Amino acid sequence: MNNEEKPKTKETRVAFSFKVDKANGLFTIDNLELPKHTKLVKGLQLISEYPDRLYYRGSQRIEIGGEELFPDGFDSKILMSSLSVAPRERFFELGDVLPGDLSVKVRYQDKDHSNAAFGQGYKVSLIILIEESV
Repeated sequence: MNNEEKPKTKETRVAFSFKVDKANGLFTIDNLELPKHTKLVKGLQLISEYPDRLYYRGSQRIEIGGEELFPDGFDSKILMSSLSVAPRERFFELGDVLPGDLSVKVRYQDKDHSNAAFGQGYKVSLIILIEESV
């Protein structure tokens, strides 16, 4: 039996936020980067201070490390979780995605919906669950 120690890792959550300030707007965020010690990307979630706007109005394309994980038009509601779900279980599990060049790119689309008025806009946060070496 091999007594070598496994490399030490820890789970970390990395948050990226952007303001949706134009109704029916397309927002491209392509200057985001994961921490340099990222080994794997394990999951993600979307949240907003106005969850109804994100749920009804939002869709996006998400690319991590040069790999498209969710295509254009992917509904935000699928990447959200309710408060009745335990905090550790709120992530959309990705398995073990390699971080590639550590880049994170998001193309977010807001579209009118009768169940959620745009109001003064809203903030969207993308939280990514990673495993990193320590």
